[in-house]
Amino acid sequence: MNKTSKIITLLILAILATACDTSDDVAEIFNGHRFKITGITYNGIKTTQESEELYSADDTYYITFTAQTVQGMLAAGTPVEGTWKAEGKDRTMVVNLLRPQSADGMSEICRLIYFTLKDATSYGGDKNVLRIYRDSNTYIDLSAKQ
Repeated sequence: MNKTSKIITLLILAILATACDTSDDVAEIFNGHRFKITGITYNGIKTTQESEELYSADDTYYITFTAQTVQGMLAAGTPVEGTWKAEGKDRTMVVNLLRPQSADGMSEICRLIYFTLKDATSYGGDKNVLRIYRDSNTYIDLSAKQ
């Protein structure tokens, strides 16, 4: 192999190595974005209450992410607050809900959302459409709220 071929080969390898980064930009997806909860699938079953409750008002069933915190509103009078962390390389996610501390007294749909958030393991999507997973059969669907 001559010197020119070696240089070209090294350049191609360098380009391929830098172009293969498939990790998400977590800040771009989450930070400063408000998402409307548009659906919940729990243990493989899509809830039937969605159309009535989730779309009832703009000031309920939403989640907002900042650099380190998550806050939002489930049903009227049921705020959620906590911290979160996500890893863009493998799309793992952890949510630590600080408020409320339990799901006591919540409606069924609020309980399902609460436990899915509390037990979140991963995410999928982007800053427009997002899904937060507890596992492959339990997840929350979210859509960017302008």
